[in-house]
Amino acid sequence: MVLLIQTAPLLVLVVLLGVARTGPVAACLATIAASLPAFLATQDASALAGFVAASTTQGAWLAVVPVGIVAAGLVFHGAVMSRDQATIAPGTTGETAFTAAFLLGPFTETVTGFCVGAIFALGVMRRAGVAGVPAAAMALLTLALIPWGGLGPGTAVGAALSGVPAQELATRNAWIVAAELPLLLGLFWHWSAAAGFAVPAVRRVAQFGWVAAVGTSLILWHRVAPWELCGVLATGPLLALRLLMADPPRSAAAWLRALRIALPYLFLAGVLLASRLWHDAPAVRPFANLPGLAANHAMVAIILVAAVVALAQARPGRVIGDALARAWRPALALLMFVVLSRFLSNAGIPQALAQALAEAFGQAAPYGAPLLAGISAFFAGTNVGSNSTMMPLQMALGQLAGMDQVALPAIQNGTLFLLLAPQVVGMVAGLAGRDVVPAAIWRMAWPVAPIAIAVGLAAVAIG
Repeated sequence: MVLLIQTAPLLVLVVLLGVARTGPVAACLATIAASLPAFLATQDASALAGFVAASTTQGAWLAVVPVGIVAAGLVFHGAVMSRDQATIAPGTTGETAFTAAFLLGPFTETVTGFCVGAIFALGVMRRAGVAGVPAAAMALLTLALIPWGGLGPGTAVGAALSGVPAQELATRNAWIVAAELPLLLGLFWHWSAAAGFAVPAVRRVAQFGWVAAVGTSLILWHRVAPWELCGVLATGPLLALRLLMADPPRSAAAWLRALRIALPYLFLAGVLLASRLWHDAPAVRPFANLPGLAANHAMVAIILVAAVVALAQARPGRVIGDALARAWRPALALLMFVVLSRFLSNAGIPQALAQALAEAFGQAAPYGAPLLAGISAFFAGTNVGSNSTMMPLQMALGQLAGMDQVALPAIQNGTLFLLLAPQVVGMVAGLAGRDVVPAAIWRMAWPVAPIAIAVGLAAVAIG
């Protein structure tokens, strides 16, 4: 009976998000309410007020980083777009879709997050004549570097909830993504044929080389650079090289324009790298058992850069105001998901469910991690939301199985099921045109799910 009460909150969340299509704020509030009986099932009622206060304040503190990054990322994106960034285009041939899906879109997504990479990719594809359901499916591939999207607020939250150093978590995810990218490239070739431009064998070899270069760069950069920047570093230089190869500047004015386009990104990368040279930076740490916020944190860096880039525009107030107007809804949703995670964890729900799974399935229990990650990602729609609801359970499940501390958290962090989340697919369908509906995208893009499961199972086996 106690286990049923402890399972109820997650069931409430899944039903509200997946069946009733309730908004994230209302769903999180209902799930928080359902966590109170789970707490009372194992704790004295006199401790309930302290439990609510501690869970709320701890969650609010952990939400500072993802909320700050999302808000600053949207300001940065708004300021960059006001500098005519939408004119970036890697050519007019069938290769354009590949560049948009695997380089331009992922680079944009790692800088700004919030599915902006997919928006960029769709715009480029439309100008090249690629449209409809295949273009929408291709646009989803821009989100493959989820752990580093928007400088990685989901990874930061996941690391905090699992107690794993973020650099270790992101490093393991680099290997996972490097294994997934060639498989996603196979889907891209299939969708390209459906769009009317089959990729010949010679082009496939070249495209595989570019994808392998992204995966290899992602792994290698984690050896020398802060994890928040590795997604940008793995895609930015390769994107620049490909664009230069496709259409090299042929005059001083063209080179100056290319430099002007790249300048905000170079500035952001420089500030992030420089901040890591500041050792022993002062930090705010209101909770002894939770991560602090240091002055050299990536969130602080992107806020400063976003402010500088915005203030350099002709109408900075409007740029910042418009961005913050778009930011408050996702920021509120992220806040609620992170607060919810503290209620669930402090109520002992993940630990109890992990124990039940271990007792029921023994050594095979960790092999359920890819499916658990997929379920949470599909219904949450964001990496922060997915990690907030399921990361503590993955952590507890791995500990009971005696696995490496980063193994199951890495499977949870950035699962490809996020590409198929109703919120993401619905947004892409809306941008792809009136004839494109989510059901059609799911019918084409469903193989993304077995790829996520297969790579996840392999990661569990490797340990």
